[in-house]
Amino acid sequence: MTVDRDALCSWLSDLAAVIVQDADDLSDLATRIAAAPSLSAAAFSTEILSLMRIVGESVTSVAGFDGLKAGSFEEGDTEAAGKILLAVGLSLAGGRVEWISRPQARAGRERISAAGDAALAVVSTIGADAADLYGWLSRLVQMSVRLVSDLAADLAPVGRVETGISMPSTVLAYKLYGEAGRAAGLVDIAGSSTPMLMPIGFDALEN
Repeated sequence: MTVDRDALCSWLSDLAAVIVQDADDLSDLATRIAAAPSLSAAAFSTEILSLMRIVGESVTSVAGFDGLKAGSFEEGDTEAAGKILLAVGLSLAGGRVEWISRPQARAGRERISAAGDAALAVVSTIGADAADLYGWLSRLVQMSVRLVSDLAADLAPVGRVETGISMPSTVLAYKLYGEAGRAAGLVDIAGSSTPMLMPIGFDALEN
């Protein structure tokens, strides 16, 4: 594959800036990303996967998982490489996310599965030389999907809440769960941007 190394490295740099919180990891990533384009083809392929591994393993939150976005590349080898890297990142991240609800985890699982399918379709076109990569990536995606499925099974389902009037999230959390301290989680599930004035209809954990 002939890829635009600078484009891939720029994308990884953007992802790292959003996702990686550890200062030492971020500094190390910046140094390695800057050096990666000058590596040999084989060394670049290994390094770029290693860099995405660090990014994926740095994800702990739903926001971080959502931040693992596909790059904007022109069609061709660079876009194909991006699909492979995204599948790796999402697969490594899935089991590390502190999912809040069962639907949320299931949505994450579906995203991992879809990214895996897209990446494996790319690898299958490379030929026999990519047989090891295909097997490794297939196992990685399958393990991640299975792990997130297990996590989802242990999470609470979500139900619809209709209040008729807007109320503060702390009041609603107390009414629903008997704990005003659960207001932040209520806001996250509802996707509300105004915690002091929640919508009259929203999704919430059933327990």
